[in-house]
Amino acid sequence: MNIHSTAVVHSDAVIHPSAIIGPYCVIGANVILEKDVQLLSHVVLDKNTHLQEGVCIYPFAVLGSAPQHTEYKDEPTKLVIGRNTKIREHVTIHRGTQQGGGLTCIGSFCMIMVGCHVGHDGHIGDHVMMANNAILGGHVEIEDKAVLGGMVAVHQMASIGKGAMIAGCSAVGGHVSPYTIAMGNRAKLAGLNLHRLKKDEVTFQEIQAFRETYRYLFKEESKMSFEFRIHNIPSEFMQYQTVREMHRFLSTRNKIRPICSSDQSGWGTTKSLSVSVEV
Repeated sequence: MNIHSTAVVHSDAVIHPSAIIGPYCVIGANVILEKDVQLLSHVVLDKNTHLQEGVCIYPFAVLGSAPQHTEYKDEPTKLVIGRNTKIREHVTIHRGTQQGGGLTCIGSFCMIMVGCHVGHDGHIGDHVMMANNAILGGHVEIEDKAVLGGMVAVHQMASIGKGAMIAGCSAVGGHVSPYTIAMGNRAKLAGLNLHRLKKDEVTFQEIQAFRETYRYLFKEESKMSFEFRIHNIPSEFMQYQTVREMHRFLSTRNKIRPICSSDQSGWGTTKSLSVSVEV
């Protein structure tokens, strides 16, 4: 095994022979390191932390510590990080709580940059990017291919939909719908994430249908409630996968409300915050 002489490794840890543990790392009880995991140096992995194949952890990251939760009583909860994810310097990720399902999990092929924090019971999908100093409260869900800019703060219980983008320094207090852009403090929707839609090779016809759905839900003046609009998206739009993704996301979130593109007065119309998003 490639374990530096200065590393401290608990006897209950399970370490693949190809894993590399650099200088001054500390490995706790019941930690699992799969094939080709790299801990460069000064990494702390607390108990019940599982790093899947190819994960790379940079110096001074602290992963799997007890959650910052007043009711946590040292129950056996876990942290799992998916394959080929990179965790950069000074990142902190806490394991779950019994009340929240007992698991914090990070998906595969993610990039978690310098100084980020993922709170207890967080669930992050695949190919997610969190730029420097982005922070997530407890029970936050980030779906696949979402991007969080630097110094973004996401309130506990909030969800970020698939392919969404959060502009740097935004404070997110509610759910952010799939394939949209949010910005500001408090963050509001500012249009569609056309970069992600085009990168995923979504057709022009589908983008147009998704744009019309966005306008119907978030920008049109209507006497109908937002909840009614969610459950009555026009059938001609529902044939498209991105529209169905939006419907799934909005219809299954009820603890806190999705953010919108209006001011604080309600769900009315507003001008786009950026001409580049082409709403």
